[in-house]
Amino acid sequence: MAGEQILVLEDDLAVLNLVSKQLTSDGYVVMPLIEGRTAIETCHLKQPDLVITDLNMPGMDGFEFIRQLRQEQFKAPIVVISAMGRAKGEEAVKAGANTYLLKPVDQKLLLSVVRKEIVAARTPPPKKHILVFEDEPVAQRLLHATLEPAGFRVTTAENGPAALEVLENDPPDLVVCDIVVPGMNGIELVAAMRREHDYKGPIVVVSAHTMERYRQGALDAGANVFMAKPYRPPELLARVEELLSGKSPQA
Repeated sequence: MAGEQILVLEDDLAVLNLVSKQLTSDGYVVMPLIEGRTAIETCHLKQPDLVITDLNMPGMDGFEFIRQLRQEQFKAPIVVISAMGRAKGEEAVKAGANTYLLKPVDQKLLLSVVRKEIVAARTPPPKKHILVFEDEPVAQRLLHATLEPAGFRVTTAENGPAALEVLENDPPDLVVCDIVVPGMNGIELVAAMRREHDYKGPIVVVSAHTMERYRQGALDAGANVFMAKPYRPPELLARVEELLSGKSPQA
C-alpha cells in the first residue's frame, strides 16, 4: 500500500513535521496543514484517504473540525493524535473520529493504525441478511427480485422448522414473514421467534389476509410492521431499510 493521500492537521510545527516524515517514509503522500478551515476546504477538494488531526488548536479546534467534516458527509477515516488524555480522545470518537492515539506516538503504532483504518474504509460492509418465510414460489421470486438488487442477502424458508433453523444457525438482520403457510403459520412463527428464541431483529409480516384480527394478531405476536398483499415492492423495500436503520416505529 503506497501513494494514499493523508491530510495532517497540527498547529505544532515540530509535531507536524515529525508525523509527516513518518508517513512519507512509508510511501504516503502527506498534506500538512495548521489551520482547521483550510483543512476542511482541502478535504473537500482533494478527498484524502485519511485525516490525522490534533485536538487542542487555536481557532477551530479538533472537535469542531471533526464534527464539521462529518456533518458535511466526509467519509474518510479520521485519526486523532492528542496529548489531552483518553477522556478527550473518547469524546473525539463520539464527535466522529474513528480512533485516537496519545502523544507522543510510536511510529510503528501510527503506521499500523493508519494502514488498518485505510483498509477498513475500503472493505465493503457485509450484506444484511433477510430471512423470508414464504412457501409460494411466485411470492418468493418477487421478494428476491426486490431485496437482492438492493444489496441484501436473502434466505428463504418454506416452513416453521426451517425458519427456526436459519434463526439459530445464521441469524437474520430482519425477517419478512407471510401468515398463511402450511404447518406453523406466520403469527405462530413470530411468537416463537420472540418468546422462545429471543429474536430482537425487526419482523415484517406481509399477508393477503387483511382483516383486523390478522393484523393485530401479527403485531401482538411481536411483528414490527404489517403490510397487505399485494404490496408495491418499493414500499416494502423502504420499510425494510427504515427498520434496519432503526428509524421506523412499530406500525
